[in-house]
Amino acid sequence: IRPGAGGAEAGIFAGDLLRMYQAFCKRHSLPVSLVKLDASAASKSSKSSSSHLDEIQEAILEIPQPGAYGVLKCEAGVHRVQRVPATETQGRTHTSAASVLVLPSFPGSDDDGGGEKAFDDPTSDYYIPASDVRTDVMRARGAGGQHVNTTDSAIRLTHIPTSTVVAIQDARSQHKNRAKAWQVLRAKVALLRREAREDEKARLRVSVVGVARMGRGDKVRTYNWGQQRVTDHRSGCTVNSLGDVLEGGGSLDEVMESVRGWIRERDVEAMVADEEAAAKRGKEGG
Repeated sequence: IRPGAGGAEAGIFAGDLLRMYQAFCKRHSLPVSLVKLDASAASKSSKSSSSHLDEIQEAILEIPQPGAYGVLKCEAGVHRVQRVPATETQGRTHTSAASVLVLPSFPGSDDDGGGEKAFDDPTSDYYIPASDVRTDVMRARGAGGQHVNTTDSAIRLTHIPTSTVVAIQDARSQHKNRAKAWQVLRAKVALLRREAREDEKARLRVSVVGVARMGRGDKVRTYNWGQQRVTDHRSGCTVNSLGDVLEGGGSLDEVMESVRGWIRERDVEAMVADEEAAAKRGKEGG
């Protein structure tokens, strides 16, 4: 979860989304761990405002539960908020955004099943040669106890071909931070590779029947405080219970299920498009 356009308000909204997903997992008895939480400099230095304390720069949650990716993948995309910020003196409504990236389960868990073998298989999406990664070791920054700024425990990995960067400093142990950073990096690179294949298929589908995919950079949902309304722009589902959505309640279930239905419909259209594209190529080849 990362803030997008909107400055400090976007960081506060990102914090709202983080708590929403934590509450959703708790209500559904899904195990969840906070892998990374980066707060803004203002958030760390300010003690006078609870809203500033909630402002985040990046948060990573891990849900190690079979089937969790299938439940939550519908949340990927740009989430937009429309509300009057606490710092707004004229009462004007501002629009801010936060992006949510949902990664498939890491190798060794339910969906991929490849375990450590996937790391060494050049045909696997999770395979990353060590020569493609630059490792930087540094001292941890920010609040966190006596070990911060005294030991070189923070790890930053950069996947050179894609410029993907992962930095982890949450654990005191450099070894644990390195292992977690590699875990996140493999998942991010695997997702990029899968999306590249999907984009290529989408181009073929559009040329045949006009079926395109919605990427994770698209605006997927709007949270309107003034109207207490949440609207998903993929399924068209609207609920007028913003508070329940942000508490991870049944209204969020309703919105998410509508999106999963929308995804299933798009998958069927994609299958039909693939068959028509294959038939077209067969005729051209014949």
